Parts: sequence; structure tokens; C-alpha cells
Amino acid sequence: MTGPASWRPTLLHPTFWPEVRRGSERAIRLLADGLLADGHRPRLVCGHPGRTVRRDVEDGLAVVRWPRPRPVTAYQWRTRLDPLAAHLPLAALGLLADPGDVLHAFYPTDALAAARVARLRARTGRPPAVVHSVMGPPDRAWAVALRGRREGIVDVARGGATVTTLSRFAADRLWRTFAVRSVIVPPPVDLDAFTPGDDDGRHDDPTLLFASDPDAPAKRVGLLLDALALLRRRRPDLRLVLQRPRSDADRAALDRVPGVRTVDLDDRTALRDAYRRAWVTVLPSENEAFGLVVAESLACGTPAVAFAGEGPAEVVTGPDVGRIAPTPDPDALARAIDDALESATDPATRDRCRAAVGHLGVADHARRVVDLYAAALGR
Repeated sequence: MTGPASWRPTLLHPTFWPEVRRGSERAIRLLADGLLADGHRPRLVCGHPGRTVRRDVEDGLAVVRWPRPRPVTAYQWRTRLDPLAAHLPLAALGLLADPGDVLHAFYPTDALAAARVARLRARTGRPPAVVHSVMGPPDRAWAVALRGRREGIVDVARGGATVTTLSRFAADRLWRTFAVRSVIVPPPVDLDAFTPGDDDGRHDDPTLLFASDPDAPAKRVGLLLDALALLRRRRPDLRLVLQRPRSDADRAALDRVPGVRTVDLDDRTALRDAYRRAWVTVLPSENEAFGLVVAESLACGTPAVAFAGEGPAEVVTGPDVGRIAPTPDPDALARAIDDALESATDPATRDRCRAAVGHLGVADHARRVVDLYAAALGR
């Protein structure tokens, strides 16, 4: 079954720009760009902290923002409902009226709402297909902490929804933890925006880049700082550029660390330039499904370092595009960074890094997702 020539997928996520700018929001925006370029008509339904429904068209993408009550209500507290699902009771009414061809959820509670809408629509006609893209490797503690998360992962899959994950690591975790099988669909990388720069555009001093959220404990900035201290004993000119944390106190504390400078990387051009100027991008995180910053760094010709046993190890596929530290400790990380810094001086590294992610472009990703929609609709 090939499906319609022009798809009308409804993308579902609790948040979107400018309220939140994380990997999921970026992946959704890039998927929408690819779908729009191919003549499809995607729509995004999300929540926002306002009091009224907002309907906008942002760079061709129709965005419907439903109000999300704040603060958490007493009912939500008593029933352990996920606060990120607070907009869904109202949003579901709109979805019942017009779900589109596919309900494509990027968060478990949205997937649960999508499945319920599809069941209700089945009573009066052909229901939309339901696709749930699991954007991380969820563990059981996270899933059972609030109502709707485990159900959105397990019950939705058992009800016939198509489930995707970002990497083999994430797919294995989902199967081992929840006995849910998934299709591996890596996130898109904007290969037009993230491109290599000139060789002479790199920092004169060896420079590391940490482009993820320093406020997230799973990103393990402290581990990177410990490795930096070890490296600076042999490389006193080594520098680390960090994404600026939200707290002024945290920002000031990081800026006092020898060799560390915090910068604002929210702007895509600033992020691209930071990738280009760095010698190596480092992502020391744990429980990382893919590592979009690693892929973007390679797209800009800059090698990357991450840990074994995580999603980024599937992106850094060999020593010609970076290094994989075998164990999550400062010594192993420092050795991997040291080796990657040496490879960064090889003029051929830039082209090898770029080639390693050439299959992750937006257009290819959109076509892969459309094929997934057709398969899901024909199930």
C-alpha cells in the first residue's frame, strides 16, 4: 500500500519552539521541513502555557497550541498524571474532529491520546494510523513515575501502533525493558545548515565543544570537566566551550573553571560556527539514544567523542571520525579526547566526518517516514 500522494500527518508533542528547544523539537521541525518540501501537509499539535488556543503557520508548518494548565492542579497531583499531558483533554477533541491521515506522536502520553482517538474514529469510519517515535531509551523508573508514560509505551504498541526508536541501542533497551519491538529510524540532520567550514576557521588553540544541555544531569558535564583537568596537565592550552546554562550562578561557576568558556548556542548559525571552530565535540552523556550533537558535529567536519554502549557509538563508527571511550570515567574519556585531538589535525578528517552522516539528511529522513506511514496505514 502506497498511501495518498499528499499525506496529512498530525505530529504530536507536549512542547515546541520557542518554549523548549531540545532534540525532539528540532527533529520534529526538520521532519516537517522534509515533508513540506515533498508536497505533504503536516500539522503539529502541542501544548503551551497560555490560556487560549493558538493557531499559527510557522515556515509552512501549521501549529496548533492547546493551553496547558499551570501550576499542576490538585487532581493531577492526586492521580499522578504527567504535567506534560495537561493539554491533551482539549487537544483530543480537535483531533477527533480532524486527525489527519496519521497521528505521529513523539511522547508517550501523546501516543496514548492518539491511540484513543484512533479507536473512537474507527467506530465511524477508517481510523488514522498511529505512529509513536520513542525519542530516548526510556527506563522503567521513568515510565512508571507518572501515569500515561508506561501506557503510552506498552499499551499503544500492543494495540497495533507502529513504534520507532532512534538507534539499535534504544531499540534494544525498549525490547529488554518493555518487550516492545520497534523500527529504527535515526533522526534527521540538516546537512544544508551544518556544513564544514574552511580549515583556517578552526580555533588556534585546541578546543573542545560541549553543545548539549549542561543543566541535564545525564549529560555529565562534571565528568567532562574532570577529564579536562587531566588533559590540561599535558595540554595547558586546551580549551572547552560549553553551552551556557540557564542559571546565572551555574554560568559564573563554569566560567571560573580554568580553560572553560560558556557561550549561547541556541541560534543555529552560532551552533554551526561553534562546531566548525572546535577541534573535537564531546558528548559524555549516559542513557543517550542517538546524540544529535555528535551527528551535527560530523556534518560540520569535526570529529566527536562519546562513550561505548550508548547511541552515539553508532554514529562515531570508527577512529577516522572520532573516538569511543570504553568506560565512563575521566581517565578513559581523557585518553579518547587526546586521540581525537590528534586525528583532528589530519586534513582528510573533515571529509571523512561529513561522509559518515551523509545518509541522515532531511529529505531522506522524510521519505523514510512516509514509507513508514504507508506501512502503518496498511496494517
